[in-house]
Formats: sequence, C-alpha cells, structure tokens
Amino acid sequence: MADEVIVLSGIKETIDALKEFDKDAVKRFNKVINTELAGAERDAKALIAGVAGYNDDNTPMSGWRKADAAKPSKTVRGGKGWPGWDTGVVQSGIKKTKVQGKVRGDYTTSAGALLNKTAAGAIFEIAGRKTKPGFGGGSGSQFLRTLANRFGKASRVVWRVVDKDKDRIQANVARALEQAKTDLQKHLQGERAK
Repeated sequence: MADEVIVLSGIKETIDALKEFDKDAVKRFNKVINTELAGAERDAKALIAGVAGYNDDNTPMSGWRKADAAKPSKTVRGGKGWPGWDTGVVQSGIKKTKVQGKVRGDYTTSAGALLNKTAAGAIFEIAGRKTKPGFGGGSGSQFLRTLANRFGKASRVVWRVVDKDKDRIQANVARALEQAKTDLQKHLQGERAK
C-alpha cells in the first residue's frame, strides 16, 4: 500500500537502556541510521547539482539572483528579502540530524532526519505546497508554475529522496531496531538470572 506508514516506537528508550549493557549493539544500530542518513544526504545534494545545471546562471530559473537581495523588502521573508541561489551553499545546507523533533505534521522522529536548512533551499523544496500554481496572479504564481513545470510538485529535494527510498530505509531501520530490542532483552534476562 503506497500510503502505509510504519511507526517505530521505543527507539530512544531501547537505545538508552541498551547503552548500559552493550555499547557495541548501540554502535551497530547507530551505524544503520548513519548509513541511511548519509545516503539520503548524498542523493539530495546530487539533485541540487542537477537543478543548478538547469540554465546558464546555475540557478533553478532565470531571474533568481546568485546573491541575497541588496535592499531587502520588508514584505519578503519577514524583512530579509529574497535569498540568493548559490549551489554550494544550498548543497551544504542539506544536513542529516539525529536530534529529536517533529518532521511532518503527523509524526516525530528520534532516529534521524534530513533537513534543508538554507532559505533558498527551503523555498525551492516547499514552494507550492500550500499555494498551488495558477491561483492568483503576478510573479508569485508564475514562480510556482515554473518550479512545478521544471522540477515537479513541492517536496523537490529532501522529501523526494526520502520518499523514493522510504521502503528500503524503513525496512533497514526497523530490522536494526528489532535487533537492538532483541539484544536488550537478552541482557535484561541475563541480569534477572543473576
């Protein structure tokens, strides 16, 4: 089923408890998480490289300056103005993290996440998620249409990579978590036997 969501519970609790008994088991679990996050990060950065090669300016579309706005507009991004597009900066802003936090509106993660941390990268990633191209008029609507036509609907980088590899990532992490739980259970039973 395409919309099936796998919920893994007890990650933090299992790993915290396992740290007391078997640091190698914790390392094995963390290696799976780190490997999956590193692969997703690499793939997302490769997508940005492809975006940059779309036109001669190495920006997603003509008119997107390479530098931040010289005179920030009070009405754009809370007074910060439109961010410039620098491929290297956007790529370096794609980061993996293991900090617990809300990822999407419907779940929280403590295993890991991939973030698009630059303003330009975030705009490219989610523009059109709430406002669909074609509604209203003006340059904003044209911007959304152009992004959608060239690069697809919103969730163009980080979420595209994660969604593409979701089944494999979830299976690997679930398998690693089950192994960690099994290792913890063995240690707990060993403690009880003493």
